[in-house]
Amino acid sequence: MAKKAHDEQGDELDELVSLNFKITERERRAFKVWCASKGLTQVEAFKLGFKLLKEKEEAR
Repeated sequence: MAKKAHDEQGDELDELVSLNFKITERERRAFKVWCASKGLTQVEAFKLGFKLLKEKEEAR
């Protein structure tokens, strides 16, 4: 029973949700254009950027 609850919670934590924050229109457009030019979705680019920032911080 406890394992089932854990599995359901894990599934819930892996669901895509909205992340809301504000940036300038210029930054938004630059990010969208950059992502498209690299063949990345905005979600992929955000996740990759976050991963790289964490790795950089951990290397200090």
